This record gives sequence, structure tokens and C-alpha cells, in this order.
Amino acid sequence: MGTVYRATLDAIALRGPRRVGVTHIARLADSNRQYFYRNWASPQVLLREATLQELNRVLHVALQVPDPLPPPECLGVRFVVRAARLLREHRVVGAMARTEPAMTYAAVLRTDTEWHGTAWEWLTSHVTPHLRGSTEQDRVTLAVLTTALPYALIPPEEPSEAERAAVDSRLGQALHACLGLPLTCPD
Repeated sequence: MGTVYRATLDAIALRGPRRVGVTHIARLADSNRQYFYRNWASPQVLLREATLQELNRVLHVALQVPDPLPPPECLGVRFVVRAARLLREHRVVGAMARTEPAMTYAAVLRTDTEWHGTAWEWLTSHVTPHLRGSTEQDRVTLAVLTTALPYALIPPEEPSEAERAAVDSRLGQALHACLGLPLTCPD
């Protein structure tokens, strides 16, 4: 399945989500169309599975922050800033933002999508767990998600390292405010 998912992501990155066909994915995966129709109910199911697996992978990578680690209360901010950068610079997000921006936002903002559920679960597990089981956790998680999305889903043309750092800093400050933390973390 990994080869097929990678081929699916490659196809999305090349053509955008609406112009991806089974024939193109099969060619990239060095497979045939019958294989796809035996294993997935429709091309949309394959796109959903491939993009959800990739979102989970990216969010997992975001948890691996480089040293030095910030204080524990600021670690969630570092996770979200890293996840936003990884998504912002991801080739599939770039293609989707260029070709289908409304679909990209709706996938995460509409509460009935699996992408929203994945992002929500990740945030409540790694960013707002100290508020577990409360209305406050839902409110803060929604604020964090809504704050981070523009930073995560609007890729820059060709960012310099200074621009990347500036965007990360702005997002970090906004997240500190959402989480009720001082605007900067002590080192």
C-alpha cells in the first residue's frame, strides 16, 4: 500500500486533487487499474486514505522537535509551529492550496471530516491535554486549530530562512496567546 499511497501523493502534487486519475496513479505505482478497483471502492477513497496517512505521518514527525527542548508548558506550541511548517512546505499541500484552496480549508475546518478529526485528536493529545475533558479544552483546541490553519495551509512561493523563521515566530506568539502563556518561552 505504501507504494500506491506515495504514487497517489505524487499525482496530487503534480495535478491537484481533482485532476488525479486511477490510470495516472497506476502508472506512477507501476501497477494496473484493476488492482485499484479491487482494493478501493473509488479513486476518492484512495485519495482520502493516502492523504490521511500522510497527515498522520507529518503530525508524528512534528512531535520530534530538535534540542534544546522548550519548557514543558511551551512544548505544545513548538509541536504546532513545527507541524504548520511541515504542512506549509509539503508538496501536496502546495498543490492543493494552488488548485483547490476551498477544498483544502474545508477538509480541516468542517468538523465532519476525517482530516479535522485527525488534527483535533492530535491537538487534544499533544497540545491541550492539560485541559482534558472540559469545555475549556474544546474552546482552546478550536482556537489553536483556527489560528494555525492559515500558517499551515498557505504555502509561500520560495521562502528564505529568515521568512520561514518570521512566520514561525508570528505563529508561536499567536499560539502562546491562545494557550494563555507568556508571548515568548524562556530558554
